[in-house]
Amino acid sequence: MPEALPEDLSDLTFDTVVAGGGTAGCVLANRLSATGERVALVEAGPDFGHSRGGAWPPVLNDARYVPTPYDWGYHVAPYGYDIPFIRGRVLGGSSVINAAGINWGLREDYARWVELGAEGWGFEDLRPFLLKVERLRGDDAPGRGRDGALFVSRDRATSPLLDDLRRAYAAAGLPGPIDASGPDAAEGWGDGTRNADGDERYHAARAYLDDVRDRPNLTVIGDTLIDRVLWDGDTVTGVAVVRDGRPSQLRARRVVLAAGAIGTPTVLQRSGIGDAAALAPILGDGVPLHHLPGVGRNLHDHYGSRLFMRTAPGFAERLAARGHVPGTRQSLFARVKSDPALPAYDLSIGVNHGDTAPPDGLLPITVFLVHLAAEGSVTIADADPHSHPVIDLDIGRDEDLDAIARGLRWLRRRLADPAVRDWFAPEAAPEASESAVGDADLREYVRRNIFLFHHATGTGRLGPARDPLAVAGLDGRVHGFTNLYIGDASLMPSIPRGMMILTVYAMAEKIAAGLVATAPVPR
Repeated sequence: MPEALPEDLSDLTFDTVVAGGGTAGCVLANRLSATGERVALVEAGPDFGHSRGGAWPPVLNDARYVPTPYDWGYHVAPYGYDIPFIRGRVLGGSSVINAAGINWGLREDYARWVELGAEGWGFEDLRPFLLKVERLRGDDAPGRGRDGALFVSRDRATSPLLDDLRRAYAAAGLPGPIDASGPDAAEGWGDGTRNADGDERYHAARAYLDDVRDRPNLTVIGDTLIDRVLWDGDTVTGVAVVRDGRPSQLRARRVVLAAGAIGTPTVLQRSGIGDAAALAPILGDGVPLHHLPGVGRNLHDHYGSRLFMRTAPGFAERLAARGHVPGTRQSLFARVKSDPALPAYDLSIGVNHGDTAPPDGLLPITVFLVHLAAEGSVTIADADPHSHPVIDLDIGRDEDLDAIARGLRWLRRRLADPAVRDWFAPEAAPEASESAVGDADLREYVRRNIFLFHHATGTGRLGPARDPLAVAGLDGRVHGFTNLYIGDASLMPSIPRGMMILTVYAMAEKIAAGLVATAPVPR
């Protein structure tokens, strides 16, 4: 085990500092320390040690919950009402506090990256790394990973309600069952997959750090906030951090930013790396600037809205009478096109229910837009690393709202199918009947009832140096620097469909493989 940390971190020097201990950071720390180089993994949130060492709060290993006490506390308010914007602040990052859903993006998603200039990042380029991550057990879906680092399981619940909903989907011509988390299904219904075994969560700290914590050349530093990158000309020399309220520094021969699509661009901006005209008045005179206008741009996140169905009397009794297995996870996913002319699905419809009727009698069914026009930004408000940034998700474009509204309308028709309708009383929201809400009203309902997926991506995107908005080259190296890299979701040129965390793991694996090939010689 590494020795206890000194009070003054400036006494420490590393070959590589991985700045951010979330999903990508855990991957990078594992793979880079395997070479023998001295690696520091720095995380703003707590490090509870080995995930089975007894110190982790049980809620963090329970896939049924989203434990927001380990969240950064960000919010957005696009239409005057507050929406939490959840990002994990704990070793393992958002993989520790998310809903544990996991899927591959479509082949078309990664082809789009190549179209945007990310040569070498198409589906076949990423596929070996997706396989290196995924360990899907007890499943015969072709082409999925079987031997990777991260345990993945299929939802196999048999619910009478969902069986009836499958019949309604089939009657509407929606194919199924499909691999609703695979890379090839354009439309259809099927069971999803989760990085969990029953209710037990498998997160990045468990999958990538538990087995390597004893490496003497790996130092995990929790409760330490990354302030900025230290740089001179085209070379970084380390990072400035805040630990126990005291500023300090970590010296390094290389820095890899893995603080996520919000943390990574704001660290860069506090470092003077970004849009020089915007940063100059924030950082003040005398702060050197490196002009990279794409830093913080291209922010994407999936979002949608929910239909609230009031369960009919006797809901739980009907479940039991038809052979429902108590205690199982009941979920069904549908991939749907909001417009038949689209080349691939753009809506993900998720239905989940428990063993009994919901306490308030309302069952929410979510329609998420997973291929969208919105393109936002994140910008520091000031130079204080403790301050929340300004997050603009650009959500609410009419074309996006219309697509979600069409999804709600499609779902309503399926729920009115004779196979399903007796499960529910009149709809609670948006209205009691479809005829009561026209297109404009339904769009306005969506605008007032936005629900986020919390899938922030794209704010330090890959691309060639000739692209004025590209932040990092195809190897993850930040343009204009010799030894500063990005290895997280910031790199995505566009957002994949569905739950994008598997893609984050795979991108970190690919960046790590490139860094290992050019690793500093340990000294």
